[in-house]
Amino acid sequence: MRKNRNSRYKKNSNTKRLLPRNNSLDKKKIVVNKRFRKTAWQVFNFTMVGGVATATHTSLFIFMMETHFAKALQANFIAFSVAFLISFLGQFHWTFRNSGESHWAKKMAKFMVVALIGLGLNTTAVYIIVDQLLLSYNYAVLFMTTAVPATTFIINKKWAFT
Repeated sequence: MRKNRNSRYKKNSNTKRLLPRNNSLDKKKIVVNKRFRKTAWQVFNFTMVGGVATATHTSLFIFMMETHFAKALQANFIAFSVAFLISFLGQFHWTFRNSGESHWAKKMAKFMVVALIGLGLNTTAVYIIVDQLLLSYNYAVLFMTTAVPATTFIINKKWAFT
């Protein structure tokens, strides 16, 4: 059977007439593809901004530890504060720029809650790994650069920037 050149129609084998094709599945695929593409770009952008913020946090933390500028918990808090500003500005203006209708201040407040969750995770990890287990701070850095960013992306996407 030869295909009809006009793809909007399909042949009905009983009547040999051209009937309109059901495009509802095609439309659903398009919507899913657009959502997937948007989410994929958000993950990429979040990773780039988060990477810069995480690199800032990590490098400041390491610098302060190596120069004995601050103890582990103090260094973590200072590095977190600088990274927070970098992260919010990048996520607000680039990653989630068209998300939700709320004012930037409301988004910043929610972002701060998520960031404080991240700070809590980081602080707990530093305390347990460095102060309690007496391991190298490098193990805390490993946790800071993997588990915390993954957790905060999910919360930001689902709550802070909606």
